[in-house]
Amino acid sequence: MNEQKTLKRDEVLFVGMGNRIKKDDGVGIYITNELEKKEGINVIVAENSIENYLGKINAQNINAVVFIDAVDFGKEPGYTSLLPVKDIHDSTTNTHNLSLKTISGFLEASEIQILGIQPREVGFGFGLSEKIEKVADKIIESLLNNSTINPKHYNYEELFMSRVQVSPENR
Repeated sequence: MNEQKTLKRDEVLFVGMGNRIKKDDGVGIYITNELEKKEGINVIVAENSIENYLGKINAQNINAVVFIDAVDFGKEPGYTSLLPVKDIHDSTTNTHNLSLKTISGFLEASEIQILGIQPREVGFGFGLSEKIEKVADKIIESLLNNSTINPKHYNYEELFMSRVQVSPENR
């Protein structure tokens, strides 16, 4: 496995993905909308049409792209992991829904990662579940308070050592 290096936050482009009308599937959009409000953070809110942003992504002066999206890891809701796009399952289903693995082949950045968050609910509806919103807020706080991004730190147990406390009815 390749050693992932620590990157300066201003060398990373965060790309928010998902579908805001499918509850927790909009977590990547939620995070990047909040990051977009701050100076010094490179952000694109692509939602569910990443292929429309390839030119804009490649035009950025960045070393790494971090896609932020809901990912079904089959784990507890809120589980979070940063992993190379090459390590995720290639699930291209049609020409209007290209997989991140396929998309990454068109990108010029030297590091391409996905920050995946296990969703709780992905049925139709607006807003994030309480637990996923709390996890998203912790991610936002971490990204805003650190000038470097170390991929090893984006694992649920390490990044959220003081785990988000959620009552049993919100699990």
